[in-house]
Amino acid sequence: MRKILLLASMVVLLVAQVAWGHDPRVLAKKFTHSFSIEGAGKLTLAYTSLHWNQPSYDAVKKNEQQLQRMNSTLWRKIGTLDSEFDVVMGGVQVPKGSYNLGINFDANDNFKLVLWTAGGKDLLIPLETQADSPPVTYLTFDLRPVSETDTFVIEGRSGKFRCSAEVKVPYLAPHEHPEAGQNKSH
Repeated sequence: MRKILLLASMVVLLVAQVAWGHDPRVLAKKFTHSFSIEGAGKLTLAYTSLHWNQPSYDAVKKNEQQLQRMNSTLWRKIGTLDSEFDVVMGGVQVPKGSYNLGINFDANDNFKLVLWTAGGKDLLIPLETQADSPPVTYLTFDLRPVSETDTFVIEGRSGKFRCSAEVKVPYLAPHEHPEAGQNKSH
């Protein structure tokens, strides 16, 4: 009887540990933002909202080896970017397609978005960074229009940082329309 009671207690502890290890209240949440352009398609950004840890961030910045490890592992793939049309992000041409999404930073708080495919080379998107924002506990992105018809902005926030890049959609660039009755080939 003692063995059965001991075994049952161990099973209960094991189940409790598994449940605590997967507590949805403490795990990063997954978010998706997208927009559609009639005639061109959809652009979708999906990511895991990582928790900001200032002491860890400060420690990693002081150790080049840890910084490289952080950029190549934990922050290397936090989500995906899928676009059915070409875009230019932060001055970098991004052909339509599916990309893994990551974040890269250096000891001087210069942040970049990293877009990559399994067989391709990394596209590094430079971000304009401000370090004077009210603290944000979890990574968040926003993708929104601005004043120009063909221009949007992607903004990421985490900790005290606010990083952004202009997103141009060549498909929406200003262009001439033929007058009524004129052939498009003229």
